[in-house]
Amino acid sequence: MIAIRRNKLVFVLTIGFILLIKSYFLWNTFHNGDFSETKILKSGDAGHYFKIAKNLSEFKSYADNGTSIANESATWRPPVWPFTLSLFFYISTHPLALLILKVLFETFLLVTAIVYFYRKNNYSLIFFGALLLLLIEPQYLKYSVTFLSESFTAVLILLLSILFMQLQKNKAPNVLVPIVAAITVMCHPVSVFFVVTLLGIYLLFHLKNHIKRTLLHGLLFSLIVLSWPMRNALLFNKGFYFTASQGSAFSKSWNEKVLTDFTNVDGDLADENLNLKYIEAKELKKPNNGVLEYSKLYQKGTWNYIKSLSFSQQVKTALRKLKSNFNPFPEKPKTGFFESLSVLFRIIYLLVFVQLLIHLLNWKKIDFNSQRDKAFLVVLAVLLGQTLMSIYIYTGLRFNSVYSLTLLFCFLLINQRWVTDKINRLTNK
Repeated sequence: MIAIRRNKLVFVLTIGFILLIKSYFLWNTFHNGDFSETKILKSGDAGHYFKIAKNLSEFKSYADNGTSIANESATWRPPVWPFTLSLFFYISTHPLALLILKVLFETFLLVTAIVYFYRKNNYSLIFFGALLLLLIEPQYLKYSVTFLSESFTAVLILLLSILFMQLQKNKAPNVLVPIVAAITVMCHPVSVFFVVTLLGIYLLFHLKNHIKRTLLHGLLFSLIVLSWPMRNALLFNKGFYFTASQGSAFSKSWNEKVLTDFTNVDGDLADENLNLKYIEAKELKKPNNGVLEYSKLYQKGTWNYIKSLSFSQQVKTALRKLKSNFNPFPEKPKTGFFESLSVLFRIIYLLVFVQLLIHLLNWKKIDFNSQRDKAFLVVLAVLLGQTLMSIYIYTGLRFNSVYSLTLLFCFLLINQRWVTDKINRLTNK
């Protein structure tokens, strides 16, 4: 009886601590920031998301030109976050109010997901409180108060991971898995290798006993994801592409300055024009070169640059980006308490990768009834996702923040006994 009361008290205190930290962070951010529309529109990527969402709410058109005519430059951004953000405009058009709505919406999704997972599994109330610490993960908090898509993507990746965790031998495939997987890719394409890996494991697991439903789920995922490139191809008649930024991102990640200048802080601020010198001058001077045409030129120039490198130079470039990807410390100064706290959490996530490698070296058969084993599979998907994406284009601290909630979730789950024992010892004292 005393133990039950103590556990309830610890749970209440944990909730109070979470509310205190989150409230302080939100108040400090909203009180000291400039959230005028003029300021927001000048804030780079975040401002562009805001502009597209506003255009969707006012003109019902995926554009950034203040009209009902869809344009190519808006396709620089994948569609899920602008469409989601546009719904908030029906409640308020003030940027600060929109951010508060975003925080509330994401918090609702997070708490719902954690409660769902807790009820599906036999965990203690203390561990439930530990899972709620996801609400104050510092990297997630940082982006949750911006109009960028990283925090919403982080929530979607966690939702997908929790749905994957319900995978069991005696259960039929869940149609929500391919749907959430597709939405995640369409929210932030940087997640594509992670999603394909996790979805691939999920489909292979069910293929033997539920072949028809499994194939339909794979088809459903493909149709949802491909619907956006198909829309772009039909609307602009300039080829099959997911975002107009894919050529620019590719060029920024493979160029002659990567070995000397690339960092995990501002890799996406590189000059995408560096590889245009590998394109013939007559192609650059075409009068109809627009956003999509330049995206193709960036891709072509980058491939030409890569082909000009020796194999050892290609490996050096890839290793340079991989080193930055897994470096928990910012490679350029980033000040502030939450930035310093983020370093600590990234070190923890690096340790989770180490735990995965040790687990794999044990060569034990995967138990799909074990939440710990399935958590390792999620971490494996994150590891592969980050590795492949950092080689193909780049990742860095901002893009890798989309995995922050899931890695913290997996850390707590993999070390559940240790976490619970630590909390019990602290409370007994």
